[in-house]
Amino acid sequence: MAGVLIIGNRAALAVGVALGAVIAAWPSAVLAQSGEAVSLDTIEVQGERASGPVNGYVARRSESATKTDTPLIETPQSVTVVTRQQMDDQGAQSVSQALRYSASVLGETRLSMGRYDSVFIRGFGGSGGSAGFVNMLDGLRLQRGVNFLVPAVDPWGLERVEVIRGPASVIFGQLKPGGLIEMVSKRPRDVAHGEVQVQFGSFERKQLAFDIGGPVTPDKTILYRIVGLGRAADTQVDFTKEERLYIAPSVTFQPNAATSLTLLTSFQRDPETGFYGFIPSVGTALPNRNGKIRSNFFPGEPSYEGYSRNHLTLGYAFEHRFNDVFSVRQNVRYSDLESRNRTVAAASLGADQRTLTRRVTASNEKAQTFGIDNQLQADFRTGALTHKVLFGVDGYWSDGTAFTGAGGTVQTLDAFNPVYGRRPFAVPAVPGTGQVAQQYGVYIQDQIKLDRLSLVVGGRFDRAMTRTRNLVNGALTKQDDTANTGRVALMYNFDNGFAPYASYATSFEPVPGTTFNRVAFKPTEGEQYEAGFKYQPPGYNAFLQAAVYQLTQTNVQTADLANPGFQIQTGEVRARGAEIEARATLFDNLDLIAAYTFTDAEVTKSTGVDLHKRPTVVPRHMASLWAHYTFKTGLFAGLGLGAGVRYVGKGAGDPGNTFFTDDYTMVDAAISYDLGAANAAMKGWKVQVNAQNLFDKEYVAGCYGAVQCSFGLRRTVLATLSYRW
Repeated sequence: MAGVLIIGNRAALAVGVALGAVIAAWPSAVLAQSGEAVSLDTIEVQGERASGPVNGYVARRSESATKTDTPLIETPQSVTVVTRQQMDDQGAQSVSQALRYSASVLGETRLSMGRYDSVFIRGFGGSGGSAGFVNMLDGLRLQRGVNFLVPAVDPWGLERVEVIRGPASVIFGQLKPGGLIEMVSKRPRDVAHGEVQVQFGSFERKQLAFDIGGPVTPDKTILYRIVGLGRAADTQVDFTKEERLYIAPSVTFQPNAATSLTLLTSFQRDPETGFYGFIPSVGTALPNRNGKIRSNFFPGEPSYEGYSRNHLTLGYAFEHRFNDVFSVRQNVRYSDLESRNRTVAAASLGADQRTLTRRVTASNEKAQTFGIDNQLQADFRTGALTHKVLFGVDGYWSDGTAFTGAGGTVQTLDAFNPVYGRRPFAVPAVPGTGQVAQQYGVYIQDQIKLDRLSLVVGGRFDRAMTRTRNLVNGALTKQDDTANTGRVALMYNFDNGFAPYASYATSFEPVPGTTFNRVAFKPTEGEQYEAGFKYQPPGYNAFLQAAVYQLTQTNVQTADLANPGFQIQTGEVRARGAEIEARATLFDNLDLIAAYTFTDAEVTKSTGVDLHKRPTVVPRHMASLWAHYTFKTGLFAGLGLGAGVRYVGKGAGDPGNTFFTDDYTMVDAAISYDLGAANAAMKGWKVQVNAQNLFDKEYVAGCYGAVQCSFGLRRTVLATLSYRW
């Protein structure tokens, strides 16, 4: 299959170059026939750009929801931007942690900071193969391997993390209906800068990180940036560790104000990624006659545990503006991934409520992926209407192999008095699977403005193809899907900063597998109706947004009662909800974030026990509040104080809703001091201490079944010394 991949990547590159040439040639050919030109939105060189840094917590622009540089107040969709400063102030150690204070987002339902970032958005996420993995980076999807090979990005390499709520397939292709998380990499800047930090913390955590960059040439036509990190730590679960090495060099070439080419590369090595397993519900979310299972309990075998991963990326982002009408962009990324997984996991709990039967899982995986997105943007006027038209063609290719087996035999384990390594166990056979997947999409979007009234309308056609081969017997399974998705949204911007909107959008996501009759599953489809408003008060650095919605997912898999062990696609899940989120910087030294989420999720069609029940884990209520105050003058100048509270309501513990996990409230805190405020010779030095789960609350973060529960993260204290210039 390697040969197929090489040919596929060359073909992809050729297609990308050809598309780029066509797009580049088009403006010159049609400019003479276009309508009246209109000046593009003014973007100050020293101001905020849609993919650039933000001063504080309140972002003004984003390109994730529309793929164009658009003010958030003019974007008729619910969008949150988590800025670099917020991540630093809160001491976020994963992308999931960075999203803790975002409306309608629930992460960390599994106990691991290093393994995966998996989140629920507006009630849609999941576990295992259906998990809502964070998988968008710099406008392109981060593709995964066949089974357990899923990439995760360290937040130290990110400038911002953005939440796009609701279906977004019209410009991104196959996605879950709840929305997506877009990660934006740190990119070269035109000013010399640098930061080095040393961090120590709970569970023997040790970390060294750096971020340096600036102009290479005096005229600033070439810029560079190198971001790196090294980390080693134990975890709260016995016998498990987390280790990471990360390096991300990037170079920008901008020969003039109209052209920019940024080379983006990274390599991340994760020798150990912590604990990602489950423990029983009886003894955690439910009573156990023997007492409570400890939050550091390890259900596996120390000699047979570990998940390692390597992830290399090579890509670029190109942009050129021909004139006031036409501009082109092209994003490209190639990835090479591999992982090795060994674990002994809980399978069932005995009648004595203490004896665990266990199973063995082993997997070696490799994957090579390629993604390209070509965009042509035209800004023009037709009479009283102003248009921002985006035409795009994107494609994704992946070639993966997995040697995976589960089952085997292993001795039982006493959950209250574990004794490990009593005798050898049998490792299951690891049959091989090869999988080649491709997706091609064509999309068009028009952002139309008539004075203060704006309309966004877009449509997309996708074709997705998957070929899965059993490497033992050569059996080949083919799956071909096509989908049409669209979006329409209307918004009005009042003079006082109030902007109501309404929208309709659809999405799709391919589903692997077949029915009993060997008919390939159709993609699941999402449909959403949403109404809301945004408010940006004039003269204040603040932003408020609120929305109500109804979101329905169809073609959901459910049990085939006529053929046990198989599934059909007659299921449906519906989520109705309301959310509100506010961000503000007051008096130039007080940063605030507040959010509330109400989610009424229900399985509305099913042949199983989950009919008319709530999906597992999804809480009905969530709320959060974070405040950070920095003393700028006076006796306490240089001192920063932060505190936050997070509430998550109870969640269903299994599909039949036979039990629920308790709600929980967490408190976070931060204190920092700029040493340069007290001594000019220490300018640039800063010390900071973060405490997550300050009061060390023990809680169950989520359950997906009787033996599929996970504790949440206990109190974690991080001390950071940094020098910035």
